[in-house]
Amino acid sequence: MSPIKHVVICAAGIGSRLGLNKPKCLVEVCGRSLLDYHLERLAWAENVWLVVGFEEDDVIAHAMALRRDLIVVRNPDYLRTNTLQSLHLVSRHLGERFLMIDADTLVEDTSFQQFIAAANEHRQLIGVSRYTTSDGVRVTLDAAGECVTGFTREPHPPHEWTGIAVIEPNLVVDKPLYVYQAIEPFLPIRAMELKAFDIDTTADLDMAGQVLASGWKARTEHA
Repeated sequence: MSPIKHVVICAAGIGSRLGLNKPKCLVEVCGRSLLDYHLERLAWAENVWLVVGFEEDDVIAHAMALRRDLIVVRNPDYLRTNTLQSLHLVSRHLGERFLMIDADTLVEDTSFQQFIAAANEHRQLIGVSRYTTSDGVRVTLDAAGECVTGFTREPHPPHEWTGIAVIEPNLVVDKPLYVYQAIEPFLPIRAMELKAFDIDTTADLDMAGQVLASGWKARTEHA
């Protein structure tokens, strides 16, 4: 199986629920921005696409200072579109699978490396996590715990969708849907557990500081 050549980081949204009036990818956790962490762990990637929108000049300047060969894609309609449509701006140009990452995701490095290694064995892969947040989308797994069989807003399943996946371009459509809704018709897809979670609210941001300070040793759950 060919290695992953393309990575798409979605960083166009406003992040209104967090209420910091800045792009979430530039929010700092333990003194570094989320974008810093992402670009550092993606040094191996041949092509990194960064989709920008809200405060795009600030995001581009920050990102380019870290990696000059980034491929920047502007989403001028970021107020009326969503992450799936931001992904589509890139995926329509790709002829092979790619790694997608929500820019507002905090990820532990070792588990991310294991995720990439697993992607060398599985054509498509969905990142799931036991770190659950205040408004996350949970996943249901098959009896063996190996494949994602569904997504739900119910808080009962123990694993959450991380916003990280290796998928084929044909899964991505230019429609006002959530990314997981576009993936659903193609399930089951292999799951891989990550230590990761989205930062959508101040409670999530507080949890981010706690887990980094603890070295990802403690699992914190918000109802």
